[in-house]
Amino acid sequence: MPTRSSSSCRLCGQPITTQALSFSALPVCNRFTPDGRVEHRMTLDIVECDTCRLVQLREAPPSDTLVPTVPWIRYRELEGHLDVLAGELLALRPEARNVLGTGPFEQPLLSRLGARGLAASALALDLPAVEGRFPYLESWQAMLNGSDLAARAAQLGTFDIVSCRYILEHAPEPVRALQALKQLLSNNGLLLIEVPDSSKFLAARDYCFLWEEHSSYFVEETLRDLAAVSGYRVAALLRYPGVLEDALVAVLERADTAALPPAARGPSALFQVYRDNFATTRAQLRSRLSAFAGPDRTGIALFGIGHHAIMFVNAFGLADLIALAVDDDADKSGFFPPGFHRPVVGSERLLADERIKLCLFAVAPHIEGKVRDKLAPLAARGVQFRSIYAALDNSILKDPA
Repeated sequence: MPTRSSSSCRLCGQPITTQALSFSALPVCNRFTPDGRVEHRMTLDIVECDTCRLVQLREAPPSDTLVPTVPWIRYRELEGHLDVLAGELLALRPEARNVLGTGPFEQPLLSRLGARGLAASALALDLPAVEGRFPYLESWQAMLNGSDLAARAAQLGTFDIVSCRYILEHAPEPVRALQALKQLLSNNGLLLIEVPDSSKFLAARDYCFLWEEHSSYFVEETLRDLAAVSGYRVAALLRYPGVLEDALVAVLERADTAALPPAARGPSALFQVYRDNFATTRAQLRSRLSAFAGPDRTGIALFGIGHHAIMFVNAFGLADLIALAVDDDADKSGFFPPGFHRPVVGSERLLADERIKLCLFAVAPHIEGKVRDKLAPLAARGVQFRSIYAALDNSILKDPA
């Protein structure tokens, strides 16, 4: 439900007074458990700054509440564009001698730059072991602060290229994070920032891309503004298209001075429509899925149990309609996804269940074909396959053709 909010923008610092898209009592998406208990729930308010138009969480959860409690939580980011990106970087700095990666998604790019002759290094996440806690993205982003990076610069020196892929959108204070990263740059160094572009999922009114771990939802305009107010000049802004979201890469150089915050633009129609359509979308989806689930709630399977699937189920309030939570990742087997009423099972269980009428896909579009092939016996007996992603032609959020 939309609610009125009042807070300060994490990009421009101006007050935010527009309505929020509010979700209450959501479990943390990485909290898989052996018994289905949810010990911690949170409220997410998604707002848009009416000055710079950055879509963001009104309040980012404390990083301590996001630490995974199982050791196998890992995510993958786009890699298909990295050969081209490596060439773009070296065209901008052909004299570059070394490169540093600052997060868990850097090795694919570092390997490509290393193959082209650069000395490649990576920061390590060096935290004391604590029983039952397995630090990951929330701890990587917390390291992007002045004191930690000053210590790393004193230890490692500075670098001609510093890469920060898919971390900045997690940072509650992205301006300070960018300012801190300057300490790792050589005098003529380039800072590479890669983030997911949010414009496609906002335009498609896809709510499963919201996540408590993403404090900011950048588009090209707000990424440029962030660079400017953090004291950088944009040497290149590159876009690598994806079906559901594009990769945005800003290649930055130090500027002589930080820019002033942008002039007030007013709220965007893009976010207003996204926010205002949630309640209608939720009601329509619930009605559609209830028909498939049937009175005994045995008709629907969900394949691919990552954070998109978990947000889809919990934001739309669908846990009671999901008969099977299916994933062939052996680490997830037997664990309850947060907020679900059923533990994760493998695809063999899905293939054997003749009560299933609908299988929802929460998998990337480029692997959906492989999943369909694996589940071909279901299609042969009339099971429908639909995607959770609103932008796709076979989305459950669209009326079937």
